[in-house]
Amino acid sequence: MAAVLFWQFRHELGEVDVQAGIDWITDFGPIPFFAAMAVLPSFWAPVSPLLLLAGAVYEMPVAIGGSAAALAINMALSWLLAGKFFRPPFERLVHRFGYSVPELKRESMFTVAVLLRITPGMPFSLQNYLLGLARMPFLWYMGVSLPLTLILSLSIVIFGDAILKGNTALILLAISLFVALSLGVRFLRARLKAKLITGGSS
Repeated sequence: MAAVLFWQFRHELGEVDVQAGIDWITDFGPIPFFAAMAVLPSFWAPVSPLLLLAGAVYEMPVAIGGSAAALAINMALSWLLAGKFFRPPFERLVHRFGYSVPELKRESMFTVAVLLRITPGMPFSLQNYLLGLARMPFLWYMGVSLPLTLILSLSIVIFGDAILKGNTALILLAISLFVALSLGVRFLRARLKAKLITGGSS
């Protein structure tokens, strides 16, 4: 829905005020921007607007590389905060949002982690905290989380770049990628849920 609205009002969004804002962010340079991306999601800041800005403000290699590094740092930081340093407060926080800490058995660890990562509507920070609270081993946590997060983030970065440049072909590519990912995620969720049910009943 956000992508559709962005496209519908692309001409209005391309006016001077938006460009001035982009120029203002650009003046700070990429290091402060991606440092903010690495920290802010831990305080429940949404990731998608930051990814859109990265695509709009920086060249594609910088946007993708910087976003990948920032999200990896944030995931590692969240795992440490929730799983090691401040476990009790984060348990209470998760319960306030109506979630319980998942119990990860070794045989279902991968399946549960992937399901958490691809569940629609679940905030990125909450995904991180739940897996940290579940005491998922760090290498498993990053090995599952980083590829999935980067794949799902790529279309948002491309879309931000395409909107700024007014590149219709690139916008259509980003939307097509997003639709394909959404269909793939839906299919994968159904398969993984069926696997968990089958495993649990055996």
